[in-house]
Amino acid sequence: MPARWPLALLTLAWLLPLAPADDKSEGSKVYKKAVPSVVWIHSKRDSGLATGSGSLIDKDRRLVLTNYHVVLDNPSAKVFFPYFRDGQPVAEKDYYRDRAKRLAIDARVVALDKKADLAILRLDSIPEGAEAIPLATGSPDPGDTVHSIGSAGKSDALFGYVKGAVRQVYKKEWKAEVAPKRVATFEAKVVETDSPTNPGDSGGPLLNAKGELVGVTEGGALNAQLLSTFVDVSEVKSLLATRAVKDVKADKPTVKKERAVPTVSDEAKLFSDEAVKAANTALAELFKGDLDVMIETHSVATTDEKELDDLRKKKDVRDAYMKRFTRSRMVLKEADVGIVIVKDPKTLYVELTGLAEKEFPDDIVKKLVATLTDGLKTNKPDDALKNVIQIIRDTRKPLKEKK
Repeated sequence: MPARWPLALLTLAWLLPLAPADDKSEGSKVYKKAVPSVVWIHSKRDSGLATGSGSLIDKDRRLVLTNYHVVLDNPSAKVFFPYFRDGQPVAEKDYYRDRAKRLAIDARVVALDKKADLAILRLDSIPEGAEAIPLATGSPDPGDTVHSIGSAGKSDALFGYVKGAVRQVYKKEWKAEVAPKRVATFEAKVVETDSPTNPGDSGGPLLNAKGELVGVTEGGALNAQLLSTFVDVSEVKSLLATRAVKDVKADKPTVKKERAVPTVSDEAKLFSDEAVKAANTALAELFKGDLDVMIETHSVATTDEKELDDLRKKKDVRDAYMKRFTRSRMVLKEADVGIVIVKDPKTLYVELTGLAEKEFPDDIVKKLVATLTDGLKTNKPDDALKNVIQIIRDTRKPLKEKK
């Protein structure tokens, strides 16, 4: 006769509330918690630019942890924190390259451990809301699940996530080419995992399930699969205990100049005051959505009389001038979209730069030019101004929607 559960137990089991479903994995939770404090680092080299990753580990003193081989002996570096849109970090590298002047934070190197391949950077400022990643009390154990975040050089995306398992924790000595024809010897306690890592991930955090830092990405083995090395957290603590780091005191961060909200510059007086006021309100809204639109009108082209005469007579010279002038103004204003109208000679130019090009349809420039031209020819400049801003607002697509 088959065994039966007592009726009372069966009834009790049906009455017990179901445990709520966990809609986020451990890795997702760790990533979401830590990524605001993970950085992309730029360090100059004689041969060009080297990039790596790092972690904010001290908010009050604005200290970032990375590898020595990311910065080498350079006294300074540029640091990028992730910019968030709709709760997710913008991952496209071009976004940060194109906005380097506004997003890059100056940093100086304050301490190095060349033996353990570690470095500490002091930032001029940190973004609002950034918190330090806490250090774990001790090393992880073999079999522990770990999570790493970094910005691989061969990927077009930043702040990538990798999950792995600890293989072993041990003392190791190794050699690595840190620059062309320059090989360094390192020695440190390391965490070895089965995580796939790539150049550019170096310096990024290795995290436990609590989001605590247990290691610093060192690199992957070139002649092995799923075998990567991370400098153990104990080596980080040793560096933080040195006089060079202890002497860094908390102080007021450098005040970073806030970007000015863009407004229409109507020197040629093409638009009514009401139209300009409405346009400025719309530009401010676009600015909040991380899009800088520059709209300028000029009574006469800014040049000497000889070139001005050529501009009036020759379309190719005029086109070249407007392209050059608009781009120079966009660089000065750090604009993503530039619209310049000149009365003498009658001409206009529209330019999209950098990542903004990827956020609009391919025919956006033609549409804006046609709308402006039609409005000016029919003597309805206010309508033209309103319509071009509406087109920009309506046709812009978030980066995550782009394929």
